[in-house]
Amino acid sequence: MLLASLLLCCCCVLAGQLKVTGQVGSPWSTGNNDYYYDPLNPEDTLPVITTTNSSLVAIQGDSLLLPCEVHNLGDYSLTWRYKNEILWVLHQDADGLDVQCVSQDDRIGFNGTSLTLGPVEPRDSGTYICELGTVPIRALIHTLAVRVPPSVYPANNRSVVTIKMGGSITLACHATGHPKPTVTWSRKGGNLPGPAEGATLSVEDAVPEDNGIYKCTARNGVGEPASTSITLQVMHEPKVWAERDEVYSGVAYDSSLACYVEAEPRAQVKWYKVGDIPVDPLRLRKTVDANYRYSLHFDHVQLDDFGNYTCNATNFMGNSSALLRLSGRPKPVRYTSSNQGDKNTSYVLTWYVESYAPVLAYSIYYRNESDTEDQWVSFTVPGTTSSSIHHSNSHTFTELDPGATYYVQVTAKNEFGVSDINDTFTFTTFDAAATDSPEDYHVEGENSPSINQSEDMVSEVVGVVEFHSAPTSTMDDADSPEFPSEMVANQTEEKEVERKVLAAATAAVQDDTSGAFTFTLAPAERRAQMIALITAISLSCFFS
Repeated sequence: MLLASLLLCCCCVLAGQLKVTGQVGSPWSTGNNDYYYDPLNPEDTLPVITTTNSSLVAIQGDSLLLPCEVHNLGDYSLTWRYKNEILWVLHQDADGLDVQCVSQDDRIGFNGTSLTLGPVEPRDSGTYICELGTVPIRALIHTLAVRVPPSVYPANNRSVVTIKMGGSITLACHATGHPKPTVTWSRKGGNLPGPAEGATLSVEDAVPEDNGIYKCTARNGVGEPASTSITLQVMHEPKVWAERDEVYSGVAYDSSLACYVEAEPRAQVKWYKVGDIPVDPLRLRKTVDANYRYSLHFDHVQLDDFGNYTCNATNFMGNSSALLRLSGRPKPVRYTSSNQGDKNTSYVLTWYVESYAPVLAYSIYYRNESDTEDQWVSFTVPGTTSSSIHHSNSHTFTELDPGATYYVQVTAKNEFGVSDINDTFTFTTFDAAATDSPEDYHVEGENSPSINQSEDMVSEVVGVVEFHSAPTSTMDDADSPEFPSEMVANQTEEKEVERKVLAAATAAVQDDTSGAFTFTLAPAERRAQMIALITAISLSCFFS
């Protein structure tokens, strides 16, 4: 009984095996069926994906191809999935490829058996699967990472932040992007009150100098950096200062006073003449520009316009004023002469001054640097009338010490007042002991080591020309041991030549009736003739 049951089971197993494999005949046959196979689905006829798995990186906005090359697709279907979502299904029939789109996203398409996507968005990051409908399923996996350029915006979208002076506040920016951006801070035209990195910037004990535009910049290496600005306004009372404390002008000239105002909130600015007298709105024009420069313009200044004015600014935090002056007095004197003199005991000081009214007088103060008592000598010289606003003058100091340094101050006076004292001017006289005097001109020769040349002085009075020789030594040249006999002879010859030339010149122009030396030529011609005469005398002294 048991033996019969075992035989029945073996026959059933063998029959089942033959049914599954489809083999005809005995499996132990040595005929053509020694190597059997499934003729309906052999292994070498299944489709194969030839593309390998990959990790892809794209930048937001790019268009992308996710490859999935398939060999011998046959009647099998191909499906693209994103996470758990089916994007589209492809199968091949007798008429060719048939694609059935499942996703409603217009950015998704196909290129053969590959997937196209674009423009790429941040939400597209993730896993994409290309799978075949085989048993078992054959699949390809692409991992996509979308890199997003940075973007940044102020916290709470507050691009303007206001705080009272002395308070504290934190400026903040929110940055997005992939990878996560880093944030840095900068300030337009100023320094930062805190660290330059991080999403926040703290301002403690705010002062008006903290006012400004603060910029936060986000960077993550993708595309260009992104920036946004936050304007910080520290509320404070006005700060007022004059463009120029004193403006110089003259009657009938146009002129302007100007002040600058810093205030938060913006201040109301009014102009007053000293004594809280509002300016006449019918005569004056008040303007303000983008730099908060407030000006008061005078058309054709009148005498009553000269004086002091205040530029007053007020807001709910307080008020402040600046004092300005419209003045008719001269500006400070400017010096034009050299600091080094060329004379031993004298010096010519030159200067100029701007004055819309004629200069009546100049006051000069000077002292020797070596004067330990700081004693200044003062005197007055008359001014000069001029139709121009530029006036120049000069003064010659005499009886000075050679090689000495002197300090000078000059002020100018007109009908409206006296100018301020400019910086002290310093000059130094020539030091004859340190170097050869410019008045001593000597010629070195084989027979004469030096010759002191006397200077002729010519003066012309009412057409009469007179010649005056400079004083010479009272010692007789022949008796002086310092002058060789050859030098004395040369000087005697020079004097004789000079006498002959002078006699010839005077004989040609002498008036027989008066005995005076007169010229009948024009002044310019007479002057030219005199220059030629002096030149001839000088040359005779050197070359005779």
